[in-house]
Parts: sequence; C-alpha cells; structure tokens
Amino acid sequence: MLDKIWQRMYHKAKAVQNFREISNHMEAGGVAATVLSSSGKIYTGVCVDTASTLGVCAERNALFI
Repeated sequence: MLDKIWQRMYHKAKAVQNFREISNHMEAGGVAATVLSSSGKIYTGVCVDTASTLGVCAERNALFI
C-alpha cells in the first residue's frame, strides 16, 4: 500500500516540476515536492529561488496550499 502512495506522490511531483527562469533574478520549478495529508490528499509545490535568497522551498509551497 505504501509503495503505491509513494508512486502517486512521485508522479504528482514530476508532473509539476518544470524549471523556468522568471527573470534574471528569479527562477522556479527546478525542484518539486509533495505532501500527504492525514485525509489522504496529496498537495504539490515547486521551489521559487531568488537572487536575494528569499525564495521558498518546494515543500513549504506544497504546505501553503
């Protein structure tokens, strides 16, 4: 059972991972993550990196939803 959940989480993360340069000082999507809630729902997020190091990691973005 756990293997199937991990596979679903992996595929959902891969589906949203898509590196893109937003500007000369910002990029997003190089890293993706999923979070499994106690209800069984899977949330996804991608990293947002900035030149000022004030970006947000993929795991935190998945939790923000």
